[in-house]
Amino acid sequence: MSVIGVVKYDIIQGRFKKNGDFMQYLPLDKSEILRYLGYRRKQALTDEVSELVDQMMLEVQEIANARYLYQVYDFTLDAEKSAIHVTGTDLVLTSTHLYQQLKQATKIVLLAVTLGVEVDRQIRLYQSSELTKGLVLDAACAAYIEKVCDLAEVELAAEFSNYELNRRFSPGYGDLSLMVQPQFLTTLAADRQLGISLTETYLMIPRKSVTAIIGLFDADTIVRPRRRLSDGLTLEMAEKAKFNQRRT
Repeated sequence: MSVIGVVKYDIIQGRFKKNGDFMQYLPLDKSEILRYLGYRRKQALTDEVSELVDQMMLEVQEIANARYLYQVYDFTLDAEKSAIHVTGTDLVLTSTHLYQQLKQATKIVLLAVTLGVEVDRQIRLYQSSELTKGLVLDAACAAYIEKVCDLAEVELAAEFSNYELNRRFSPGYGDLSLMVQPQFLTTLAADRQLGISLTETYLMIPRKSVTAIIGLFDADTIVRPRRRLSDGLTLEMAEKAKFNQRRT
């Protein structure tokens, strides 16, 4: 039996073969997956659960069809309405929180990420026959898609190296309504290129999908809030993974 927070929980290094290509496993944080499952720091962890989490950390990467898409835009600000108008589009982001984060930015980035329908199907399959596996895979998906978002940021930061990135902000956070999702997906063409659709309540399908806004700033001193840098991710990983649909 191990204890959360005492054991080093970063994923195994290695590669797997997918669609004829060798893919490198991204470094997932096991303790983060356990947090999604409701485990507390220093809580006792059985060997059985520990091994199952290890298994799902690999399986999610093997079955997911991870892809992302981003585009950089100019924008204008409407201080009276706390709105950001994305230049050349019909997208308007109305949010006091987001306005405060972006008011000193030079450009903004729209980002969409998905793990594809494959993981949704596998989660449902496990939940109908092996409930614990389904729960752990769902938590592993949550950790993996955040890591794929981080990988997109690595590529974005390299492509726009003259700028500094702030922390990504998603519809549904703070006071940015989910009702912007239809226009967001249309503007970025994420509905067509990533296959993301919406329910009547603006939830995304595939379920393991993320949309986000990132600011590009001219100087590090004005970046707010600062993004959390993800350990173990490199531009080489991003290029080899071929998740970026703009490059395909």
